[in-house]
Amino acid sequence: MSAPELRPAQRRMLASGHWFASLPTSLQQALCASARVVTLSAGELLFQRGDSNDGLYAMLEGAICFGAVNPQGKEALVGLAEPPQWFGEVALLDGGRRTHDAWADSNATLVHVPAAALSGWLADHPGHWEHIGRMAAHKLRVVFAAVEDASLRGPRERLIRCLVTLARAYGERDPSPQPTLRVSQERLGSILSLSRQTINALLQGLEREQLLVCMRGGVRIVDFRRLHELESSIR
Repeated sequence: MSAPELRPAQRRMLASGHWFASLPTSLQQALCASARVVTLSAGELLFQRGDSNDGLYAMLEGAICFGAVNPQGKEALVGLAEPPQWFGEVALLDGGRRTHDAWADSNATLVHVPAAALSGWLADHPGHWEHIGRMAAHKLRVVFAAVEDASLRGPRERLIRCLVTLARAYGERDPSPQPTLRVSQERLGSILSLSRQTINALLQGLEREQLLVCMRGGVRIVDFRRLHELESSIR
């Protein structure tokens, strides 16, 4: 269901994101003025591949998965959005349709900025398309790095980079010294195209190094600074 407007705490969540915080005040205000709050239950579909563009979304609580499921029920996960990430810009930029399914991994609360309102604003303020393009360009850099890692890096390096990337919400937030990631080993395996057994063994190794603690349905990074240093050393 939808709520009519953003609450102050929800506005603060948006403001904590690096992309939103970098926007001109007028664009921030326009996004918030058009925004409606949407809630989803765990497993509920937000949109499907091939759906028409209905606007931008931003995470306030919970997590949204992006991927596809084949007729046999096998799931391919390509990304995970958590607060305060924004998404939906690809269809906005090219006028095409949604590229993947999006569903709630857990109970989720999102901001939805309808396409009509956003397109109207951008038509009147064409210079602000730059900021939408910057969001897409940042994500393209993340994709390029992931493709390179899949070809050139070992499983441990790829997992370390994935954990740091998720903790930073793909560059959208500064994580706490001990962030908790609500992502299962199956989800990590799907993102990295590695088996659950491989992910489990790698996580246990990082746990022995006192970098993280494995939890049911996730991990708690106990030394993010050191994990980030390891990730930064990957070339």
